Amino acid sequence: MGFKKDLSLKEFIRFLLPSIAVMAFMSTYAIVDGYFISKYAGSDALAAVNLILPINSIIFSVGLMFAAGGGAFAAIKLGQGDEQAASKFFSNLMTVSIGFGVLVMALALVFKEPVMRFLGVTDVLKPYASIYSTFAIITLPFLISKMIFAGFLRASGKPDVSLKMSIIGGLVNMVLDYVFIAIMGMGVAGAGLGTMFGMISALIYASKYFASDASKIKFKLEPIDFALIWETMINGSSEMVSELAIGFTTLVLNTLTIKYLGEDGVAAIAVILYINFFASMIYQGIAIGVSPLLSFHYGAKNFKTLAQIRKYTKYTLFFVSIGTTFVVFANNEFLVSIFFQSGNNAHTIAASGLTIVSFAYLLMGSNMYGSAMYTAFSNGKVSAIISFSKTFIIFAAAAYMLPKSLGPKGIWLILPVTEFITGFLVFYLTSDKQLQRLAGLEIYAATDSPDVEVVI
Repeated sequence: MGFKKDLSLKEFIRFLLPSIAVMAFMSTYAIVDGYFISKYAGSDALAAVNLILPINSIIFSVGLMFAAGGGAFAAIKLGQGDEQAASKFFSNLMTVSIGFGVLVMALALVFKEPVMRFLGVTDVLKPYASIYSTFAIITLPFLISKMIFAGFLRASGKPDVSLKMSIIGGLVNMVLDYVFIAIMGMGVAGAGLGTMFGMISALIYASKYFASDASKIKFKLEPIDFALIWETMINGSSEMVSELAIGFTTLVLNTLTIKYLGEDGVAAIAVILYINFFASMIYQGIAIGVSPLLSFHYGAKNFKTLAQIRKYTKYTLFFVSIGTTFVVFANNEFLVSIFFQSGNNAHTIAASGLTIVSFAYLLMGSNMYGSAMYTAFSNGKVSAIISFSKTFIIFAAAAYMLPKSLGPKGIWLILPVTEFITGFLVFYLTSDKQLQRLAGLEIYAATDSPDVEVVI
């Protein structure tokens, strides 16, 4: 379906559904990982895995930086017909990223003990964390390579190959989780192995594509152009910061829960973060789906269509946000029981916390959309202000003050309070007046009527 000047609500929804489906699938197989660990290895094992996750966030952020920054440049070169230059970006980034991944892997294995202490691993959780962190560290070069493969597949106009790569990796991961954890009883080691083999399977599939005649981008060993690498890092830095924010959030919440609620608290926050991850991926899917529509019509100066899209997006986010909040709030006991047996301490803590955290979903989608909209309008500065302020100012302040004042209940309030305060900032920055000032956007052209009908 191409871009049309007159866009009905049904056509708008059809644009959103594929990106929502992809993001939902990605979050689902991550949740399946947690399900098998909690059901067959126990809450302490789940807590240990959650404490180690910031390691993956760091390397994931670097991979995302290379993938987004390099992929954007490669797409431009392909659009200019310069396949050789695009291949140079790919070859340089693959060489540097693999080298970086191996270096980080070696250092992390050497300094694994102090890293675990920094992440808050207790003596009770250490046996699980030590095993899982070993597999997580060994997997780092595969993770960063997978990110770059996905970025360059999208850049070369092959999102379907990227999706198939993700599906293959996810399915292999889920099947092996069942075999290694449920059948063979390997616990967190089985989870680590499943993740590693899932990534390797995805890389093998993508490698076959890049080696085929169908690929316009080819890998060649050649001298590294460090100026090109630096340019790529600058271009993809905002994506890196956004991903680092997830690791920072996880680390802070883990630290607070283990301080106030012990190991069961960390297991509880792990489940809440899994559910939070699924909800955020749905919202991310909406933001990703609507962004190209905004960019195209912004560039074409179709102001009336832009007004339609903004109105449709508000409707969509309103109903999805209300629905998500209601489903999580009304079914908190059931959702937590997927991971924990009803009645145990971790289940009680998670169910209680999720009841409060669910209110964050009322504004989470709108806040993501506000940031994505400015990116779509080529104003990365405002987008970065929203993302940075949300995590490193508002979240950090809430995390510092609320538990001190309210104890454990304050931990659960951190996410809703962060989203609500961020909501005020986003509401101000996405007003018609600010969009005119900051994005150069005339909300309505002189010949267009501000009255936009919703065409179904």
